[in-house]
Amino acid sequence: MKDENILYWLWLSEKCAIATKDFRSLAERFEDPFELYRLETEEIEHIEGISERLKNKLSDKSLENAYSTLKYCKDNKVNIISYRDERYPKRLKDIENPPVLLYVLGELPDFDKRLCIGVVGTRSMSDYGKEAAFRISYELAAADAVIVSGMALGIDAVSAAGALEAGGVTVAVLGCGIARTYPKEHVKLKKAILKRGAVISEYPPFEAPNSFNFPKRNRIISGLSGGVVIVEGSERSGALITAAKAISQGRELFALPGNVDSVNAEGPNELIKSGANVVLSSEDVIDHYDFLYHDVINYREYSKAKKSFAYSDRMLKKYGIGAAYFKKKEEQGAMTDVPEVMFVNNDGFEAKDSSAEKLAGEQTERRDDSAKLLEGLDDTSKKVFELLPIDKSVSPDALTAHGMDIGEVITALTMLEISGLISSLPGGLYIRK
Repeated sequence: MKDENILYWLWLSEKCAIATKDFRSLAERFEDPFELYRLETEEIEHIEGISERLKNKLSDKSLENAYSTLKYCKDNKVNIISYRDERYPKRLKDIENPPVLLYVLGELPDFDKRLCIGVVGTRSMSDYGKEAAFRISYELAAADAVIVSGMALGIDAVSAAGALEAGGVTVAVLGCGIARTYPKEHVKLKKAILKRGAVISEYPPFEAPNSFNFPKRNRIISGLSGGVVIVEGSERSGALITAAKAISQGRELFALPGNVDSVNAEGPNELIKSGANVVLSSEDVIDHYDFLYHDVINYREYSKAKKSFAYSDRMLKKYGIGAAYFKKKEEQGAMTDVPEVMFVNNDGFEAKDSSAEKLAGEQTERRDDSAKLLEGLDDTSKKVFELLPIDKSVSPDALTAHGMDIGEVITALTMLEISGLISSLPGGLYIRK
């Protein structure tokens, strides 16, 4: 793709909010972003189906940031794949709110022809979850499946390491710019991934790992995958946001069952109760996709991997996931099981102050956090959240009076609960947090 064409894609991505439906509306009307760029303000005002905020942004014709980003990407061998690029994964293009473009380091696999499985889970993993995630990813990668994760602490990192150890391909989807390594512990892991796969992001290269980026990032993990495996996570785990995205995108959902007394088993066990596929081993995933991907699954290597596999923590240490890594997680204690969207630069949380001034500040922060979390959800979920009273609980049936069917309402409530914005109460009621 020519540089001048890329410039206008970069310009458009700067104007469009991440995970917005506005871009889909524009893509249906304009084949090339230059068509948009050359419109006068009066013409932009007449574009239907996009927000007034975006219309105002489209009137800004400055290409300064686009030139700067293009130069960085050319100097650092970062590929920019736009929505119209033939390399853009068709599977991702078909989701409700596809990225305007992708920044890619490494070699992007053919997502549309290969079996691609997302493997995600909690940061605060148990030995059971750690070994299960590693083995499942190892064996699937040996079978030539692409393992997709978020390169986050815990299960995501372990799944990537499992795929690498098998000599397979793995892709990490970042919630920050591609020029950053987040978390910082994964410098070695990132380098290893680039040798056997790719690291991708829809965010500009130097975008910080802001907390509200991660729920939006999760739709890409599920969007690139034919199915998603959830390995451990509390009922509020960030992995369950990925699960909700997978369901809304029509992806297959798999969950590893766990001890009913374990917090880490709450999420997967609840997903299984709701109809997710039970995964006890990689074979459950392979069997599920045998019909669709029989010709691309490497059964010979898969069989060899199953017979020869023997887990050791030394396999993880090769990728910088070692004793110090696990010790740090233990020192964080209960904080490690806070959803991913609650973390920024690994900072902790300040103790609450009972003063009125502090309380007012916390309430403001809570409203700000809610607004940021809502940005990563679809319009129906946002509408349902706005309809929920601030100080009392309501039933799903009561919300259908506003023109939505019960299925839409239930799906929206599920995503809102997973995002930590609402709570479910006895009797099938829901209330804002």
